[in-house]
Amino acid sequence: MSPGDELGEIMDKAVDALANGLVAGNPEPFKALWSHDPDVTVLGGFGGYALGWDEVSKNTDFAASRFHGARSFGVKKLAHSASGDLGYAVWIEQGEVRVEGRDDYVPIVIRVTHVFRRQDGA
Repeated sequence: MSPGDELGEIMDKAVDALANGLVAGNPEPFKALWSHDPDVTVLGGFGGYALGWDEVSKNTDFAASRFHGARSFGVKKLAHSASGDLGYAVWIEQGEVRVEGRDDYVPIVIRVTHVFRRQDGA
């Protein structure tokens, strides 16, 4: 399997973890995909940044706590590539979700860039 094919599989797992976990308020499937290394970083959709697994884990928990389900949610994959131990993906997350403080569904459109690094041969 090529690095690009492997990255495609990882992206599919991430999309599933977002659609069936995070936007439903459950961060655990998405967190299971993250590195737990000290240099793991997230620049989250709710602002700010987190560095290191403890902070990234808390950031992801916070993000999930803001969501209360989705009427629709999907990802438009714009570009991805991998070479050696590094890869990237650029996509748009979009849908209609319920967020903290709202009873109705609201549209979201979020630009996302992921940078991936192979760890422990996987």
